Amino acid sequence: MPRVLVVDDDPAVVRALTGFLRRAGYEVMAAESAAAALAALDQAEPLDAVVSDVLMPGMNGLALYDVLVARAPALARRVVFLTGAAADPGVHGPIESRGVPLISKLNDYQLVVDAVRLALLSRPNPIL
Repeated sequence: MPRVLVVDDDPAVVRALTGFLRRAGYEVMAAESAAAALAALDQAEPLDAVVSDVLMPGMNGLALYDVLVARAPALARRVVFLTGAAADPGVHGPIESRGVPLISKLNDYQLVVDAVRLALLSRPNPIL
């Protein structure tokens, strides 16, 4: 069963995403911040994918992505970003440059499940 880490500072979003992903057959871990996500990465079994909010207090999702990829390069194309500011060029531009999906929090969370499915199909160690 693929393991997915959900990172978001909004408990309601975490609950909703966890439910969608579990119903889709994934083992789900949750973290309320980037720091908690990095601690989980160090302590848990290897992750297969990460769903992360972009705008969080402390370390934002982009900084988290960069640290995740440095520690676990196989996750480079297996991160899905989620934000309420998806239309903001200052948000979506840097995410597009990393080559990973960005989904608006206003969309149906089934899109997140579909994006995770697609991410898991990608090669784990892309040539960067």
